[in-house]
Amino acid sequence: MGPVAANLGGIAVYSYGLVVSVALFAGTALAWLVFRIGHRRFEPVIDSLLWGIPLGILCGRAGYVLHHLAEFSGDFLGIFCFWQGGYSVYGAMAGFFLAVFGVCRVQGLDTWRLLDGLTPSLILSVVLGEIGAFLLQLTMGTPFPPDIPNDHTLAEYVEFAYRPMGFEDSEYFQPIALYQAAMQTVAFFFVLLIAGLQHFLHILRHRGFRFLFGAGLIAAIRFACGFFYLAGPAETGITSGQLLSGGGALILLIWSLLRLRHGEVERV
Repeated sequence: MGPVAANLGGIAVYSYGLVVSVALFAGTALAWLVFRIGHRRFEPVIDSLLWGIPLGILCGRAGYVLHHLAEFSGDFLGIFCFWQGGYSVYGAMAGFFLAVFGVCRVQGLDTWRLLDGLTPSLILSVVLGEIGAFLLQLTMGTPFPPDIPNDHTLAEYVEFAYRPMGFEDSEYFQPIALYQAAMQTVAFFFVLLIAGLQHFLHILRHRGFRFLFGAGLIAAIRFACGFFYLAGPAETGITSGQLLSGGGALILLIWSLLRLRHGEVERV
């Protein structure tokens, strides 16, 4: 699949845009199911999405621009060319969480409780996004040696047009997006297990635990996979992205354990 999936009346429909749309739809559907099982109102989820999507786009773009300031030093108007791509995952997540916090503040809702309910959906959306990145060959790891035996059926084969600059002679790369998707899927089912224990056995019902623990797992996976990225720390040590994800994972996981020890237990 190429970067443009189709043309509708002269308007390009980008493949990754379709991936993001599928991830959002699947995450929303799962959130509806989770909230229905828990006998909770679904309207705050819709409100969070309506605010979270534009805020995620704005913050995601801002994060990318801040990380690539040199690219926009002579092209100020290029900052506002959202349709040309260039978004930070961390910035987009910050925008969505800002929307959730705002919705809870305005409507007088418990932010921890809403985030706990959204956690399985958020992880599922991340998993689908990684699968899309793998299928579109948008994310790849370090190249394999040229003499590695391969029959072109393994995931690491990358078409010439998608190989990064300087690696045109390398055919096989670590399928890093597939690695992440696989580990994130395990985290997804682990969070579902926690949700089941909370709902049916009424244990681990501390407010915020599910969200903090799930987010910590995703951050830890991102940190671990950072060693296999093409721009990974082969000789330069841990990257800035790994510092962010690793530090975030440590904080979130410790925080989740503190919630178990000192956090308020949600009433049945």
